Amino acid sequence: MSINQLKLYSEFFLYGKKHKIISIEPPYVRIKRPDGEDIKMKFTEIVSHSTFQPDTSMKVTKKEPAPYDVLAKLSESKREEVSERFEVIHPLILLEEIKSQNLRSIQKFMDQYKYLLKEGEEVTSIQQEVLINRINEMRIVQKKKRVSRSTIMRYIKAYRDQENEQNYRGIEGLISRKGRGYTGRKDTKSLEVCHPQKPEIVLDILHVRIHDELIPIVKSIIENDYLTKYNISKATVWRSVKRECAYKQLKEVSYSTISDIIDRIDKKARERFRNLKQAKAIYDDVARGYADRDALHPLDIIQIDHTRLDMQIIDDQTGLTIDRPWITLGIDVFSRMPWCLYISFEAPSANVVRKAIQHGVFFKNTKSLYGTESEWEAFGIPNVIYVDNGMDFKSSDIKRLVNESLKSEIMHRPVRIPKYGAVIERLFRTVNDELIHNILGTTKSKFADLGEIKPEEEACLTLNQIRKILTIYMTDMYPIRDHRGLPVYSKTPMNRYHDGCNEAGFPEWIEPSEEERYKIEFMLTLRKPYTRDGVRWGNRIYKSEECNDIIGQKETKYVVKYDPDDISHIFLKHPKKERFIELLAVSPAYEQLIGVNSYTYSRVLKIWSEEGERKKKSIPGNEQYARAARKIQDEINNSYFKKKNTRKTVARMTEAGQSVTVTFNGQQQKSVVNRSKEEELFLVAKLAEEKRNEKQ
Repeated sequence: MSINQLKLYSEFFLYGKKHKIISIEPPYVRIKRPDGEDIKMKFTEIVSHSTFQPDTSMKVTKKEPAPYDVLAKLSESKREEVSERFEVIHPLILLEEIKSQNLRSIQKFMDQYKYLLKEGEEVTSIQQEVLINRINEMRIVQKKKRVSRSTIMRYIKAYRDQENEQNYRGIEGLISRKGRGYTGRKDTKSLEVCHPQKPEIVLDILHVRIHDELIPIVKSIIENDYLTKYNISKATVWRSVKRECAYKQLKEVSYSTISDIIDRIDKKARERFRNLKQAKAIYDDVARGYADRDALHPLDIIQIDHTRLDMQIIDDQTGLTIDRPWITLGIDVFSRMPWCLYISFEAPSANVVRKAIQHGVFFKNTKSLYGTESEWEAFGIPNVIYVDNGMDFKSSDIKRLVNESLKSEIMHRPVRIPKYGAVIERLFRTVNDELIHNILGTTKSKFADLGEIKPEEEACLTLNQIRKILTIYMTDMYPIRDHRGLPVYSKTPMNRYHDGCNEAGFPEWIEPSEEERYKIEFMLTLRKPYTRDGVRWGNRIYKSEECNDIIGQKETKYVVKYDPDDISHIFLKHPKKERFIELLAVSPAYEQLIGVNSYTYSRVLKIWSEEGERKKKSIPGNEQYARAARKIQDEINNSYFKKKNTRKTVARMTEAGQSVTVTFNGQQQKSVVNRSKEEELFLVAKLAEEKRNEKQ
């Protein structure tokens, strides 16, 4: 995958001919054409041009994501083991780079590991032995096991050896080789230990030498009896296995065998299921990775957060009020330029966070999509993404997206210290004060501020309209207003952003031709087997003829990527073809599921299961799906105009970014006027003022 950075004297192709950067004058770039003439173009016009192709001088190879066929194929426990080893040696790796006069590594060390330094101590003066001792001291504070010096040095050597063999893939050298000789025996079987309530989640894979008939017995007792809060002993597990063997007339298994199997289960998995309170104290992240420093250049630090929008939204078919949507914003701390925007009725989740990050990283193309005067200039890959301590930001999918796909850093601000999120909170406040609180349908920030305003009666904007209004505001208005948090010589976010790009260059970005591949990588991840039925997941079946050569047993699982906002297809990493294969839904049919999100389908399953036509685990066919969909339609028709909760449900059932398209029999639909962007922004505020004047 290709990540690029426009630098002075770098080259690129336009209309098939090579051009050269001779000066950077943000937002413009002066380039030299093949005929020798100099021309000036906007940076956004260059990178969005249909014939633009970066030359190798623009490539940023250090940002190449880790290959799927090595890290992505690991079990969750093995993957966490690699991450923990990297966490141990990362300060030492940075120290080596600092000793080699790498100034960027100094800043990275201070961002992530400042707590390893004493007050007033310079990172350049610290010795490797001292740093190793402090790393172990911190691990003891975190109730983690000490790591010996020889083990740490072995990790570093493995990391460097792998990095020299394959550039920037040193983390692969930290994969444990333990047990590889043992697994090569012909009588070795795999025993998957899965989540007791979510069997699709694999906690650990153990290689054992017991009879095939014993594997499901041991697996069931471990998952349903041992991994519980009741803390039964290994001896109790062994006695349960003995009883099952006697009942099924199987040869008994020894206590030592069962004890050894249990001891090899991932320690974190055991403790999280058997003693959750203690496990939280040991394994939950310490809130210490906050960026207590100034941003040095554009996209050095990004702050992201969510809030409920202070506005009631209407249905674009009937004009009835739905609810207040959620908005996710990201801002560049250096320039105060907005970086990302995502608005929907979905509450904060890993899916919402990844959509917001995707919006920030990719070129936004707002001129053609929303008719803005300018393009949204702040896009690309940040150094640090700075978030709060919500579970949506602590998802393993989000951590890997940021840390491994983008090679950025995700940092969590300290709990209950508001000042560390002041920049993004100020953006929310400005959006409300200057825009949202002046539009019909506003709920204000406090109930006491409403006065005679009736938000549900005055609401007049749909989700698509408010998305357009906010995009215009973030692109054409907010960046050119004075900001009190910026220097007096560069008062507006846009000027500050241009000044920063002039000094440090434009941020790294993903070229448009690579966006589709990155969208797959940004998707959520799970592991599924590919059997003769295909991939069975969530009462759906997905298949592709390209995967016929990997049809096998349920024990073998592959990396699967999926988008909760479109369940009509998924992507499976083919172990032989070294790429993701698109699998289309076959039951229900792909055509029926296009644009359907997981929430809508869960509603369909609920209606269908109530029919009792088949057993709960059966796969609904096309006719059943259609009947369930009709029942949902009838339910909506009967209650839509009476219940606000029903209208909110309909909004959740639509794909983000699209209109509500439910037809309501016997009801007259309210026409929605298409307004220009000036009317979208100012007419609604004018109408609100006139209405208030009438009441006085």
